[in-house]
Amino acid sequence: MIFWFGILLALITTALTAKKGLFETWTLFFNVVMAVYLALTLGPVLKGLLGVSRSGGEALVMLGTAVACLTVLYIFSYVIFLSQFHVTLPKALDIAGGGLFGFLTGFLAWSFIAFLIFISPLSLYKVVNKIGFNSTSTQSCTGYMKWWTGVIHAVVSEDGREESIDQKLAALGESADKAIRAATTVVEPNEPPAPAETITVEKEITPADLGPPPELNFEDI
Repeated sequence: MIFWFGILLALITTALTAKKGLFETWTLFFNVVMAVYLALTLGPVLKGLLGVSRSGGEALVMLGTAVACLTVLYIFSYVIFLSQFHVTLPKALDIAGGGLFGFLTGFLAWSFIAFLIFISPLSLYKVVNKIGFNSTSTQSCTGYMKWWTGVIHAVVSEDGREESIDQKLAALGESADKAIRAATTVVEPNEPPAPAETITVEKEITPADLGPPPELNFEDI
């Protein structure tokens, strides 16, 4: 369900961005990829620097980082490129290219949001978990997001010196899985021990316990 909802959202994004043209839509797609990458790499670091310890703080910090980075990048690209240059392409290529990058952008944005919901406390609710915000259903979305951010990571990171995107996402997903298992595990209450049965053993009466026989006085008869 999560995957198909992402496809639907990507198709809506395709319809909205097809008329914007290839150059502008490609710029938007690149900015979204960079914003998601920076959120995944800087979000956990910023959480520690800000001292955010409340439940769900990591997801909120990553979302805020992505929004801030996307805003700055889009303003920068608009001022430097979009407002200064206009790339003229054949109309068919412009519409097809704009629609393609619009689809990729929409699915990437949804993949990032679905991953944040999965690692947030919202996934602890049974309704949210059953919808598909769990480690199994979000694999397709996570894999797509992992591929694009992995390309950026391979370019900017030094080989063997930085944690890979796979390791970062695996660590975040593992911590979310542990929280879900801990919240959904039913702990059966310990039954109190049954009271010990008291067995009364009757003592066998012996002739010695009866004492001497009574003395009979026959003089009164």
